[in-house]
Amino acid sequence: MFFGQLELTELAWGTTRCRARIGGSGPLLVLLHGRMQSHAAWHEVAPLLAATHTVVCPDLPSDSDFAAQARHLLALATALGHQTLSIAGHGTGGHVGAYAAAAAPDRISRLAEIECIPSPGHHGRADLAFELSRYQACWFAQLHPKPESTTVAIPDEWTQPDGDAPGPFNPSAVADYLEASPGQAPGSTGHSHFPPYPGTMRIQCPVLVVWSRHGRIGGWYDPCDLWRPYMGGSVTGLELDCGYYVPEEAPQALAGALAGFFGPA
Repeated sequence: MFFGQLELTELAWGTTRCRARIGGSGPLLVLLHGRMQSHAAWHEVAPLLAATHTVVCPDLPSDSDFAAQARHLLALATALGHQTLSIAGHGTGGHVGAYAAAAAPDRISRLAEIECIPSPGHHGRADLAFELSRYQACWFAQLHPKPESTTVAIPDEWTQPDGDAPGPFNPSAVADYLEASPGQAPGSTGHSHFPPYPGTMRIQCPVLVVWSRHGRIGGWYDPCDLWRPYMGGSVTGLELDCGYYVPEEAPQALAGALAGFFGPA
């Protein structure tokens, strides 16, 4: 069943409201989605973690920067009656989690960064290989069959899932992505401003860094090494046999890793 027993609701997010799934009981665990997606990305992972945690999967609005969203996230946790929380963030959601952990070290118990590295470490190392991999630029340098029209197309793997399996790219989740992000090209995050990570920023809680074997981050970098300068606590790394969309391509493996890292209630 899509999202299991987690209920669809609306929660306060800054001065507005956002859709979210919520369910389970125990310590608060917030799951933050990545680019071009919505809370629906967690539809298989969230029910598995709700056995030991109160799980919340909010939609991340696209009209404020990551530092502001981190403040909204902390306020949301307070409104739900939780002083402390753990966070797992995929892609852009990982940046929101990092800002929250740095801003409120006394409140964030554990942090999982999935297919996400600190923005200075990524963009500061941009080269031709990086630029040619991006959806937003350099399409005219791509080999056939990637014409310029692809810049406004929806990824085939979203709309043409493999068979009838409930795994990568569940039709209900894809429909939600298309409704939540109308008019955006693949790869667009909606987040135009990356506040710089302060040189003195330290994330004090234990951190799990997860990357995909068939994605680009693990091929370009040692993701843990890029996170360590910002860490005051322990950093653990894990590679999973999947592509970029880890919560959907490897939900069982990811849920197992997160359950072990965040621990029982």
